Amino acid sequence: MMILMSEGVRRATVLQALYMMQVIERHGTDEALMLLEQAAERQGAILAREMRRTLPDGLSPLEGGAEAYRRLMKDAGAEITEHKRDENSVTFAVSTCPFYEAFLDVGVDCGIFLNGLCRNLTLPSVQHTLSRLDPRLRVEAVITRESAEEICLERVVLDEAGQGTV
Repeated sequence: MMILMSEGVRRATVLQALYMMQVIERHGTDEALMLLEQAAERQGAILAREMRRTLPDGLSPLEGGAEAYRRLMKDAGAEITEHKRDENSVTFAVSTCPFYEAFLDVGVDCGIFLNGLCRNLTLPSVQHTLSRLDPRLRVEAVITRESAEEICLERVVLDEAGQGTV
């Protein structure tokens, strides 16, 4: 079942990447990224409502954010494991990733551009979802893979100073 779901996400992401390439070609990078950010914000609101209904009661803000991230990635077909935890963050290792595979399918050199693509195509939705759950939550790319054999590390952080970014 995971393989089928991952393939579907990969195919949908291929379409999204090809569409973004067309929007960038027609409207320029700045406008395309602005439109994508607006869409990610709307999706984040929808996903946060869904998460609030399904997350267990009594989770701390960090645990709620980590569980939301875990669900979003697993639902997409990514294989993730908890890599490291401290009092203000949980870092996840992402091994198999349908987003990465989709970028390869459209001919994007992920070793050079993936961090920018993740920052602009996949992480904004996660960030907006987490921010709606708690404005102090943020997600950040720690290490971005440069080949299929490597992993990505992404961290969910509870910014106690309230300096979370979107």
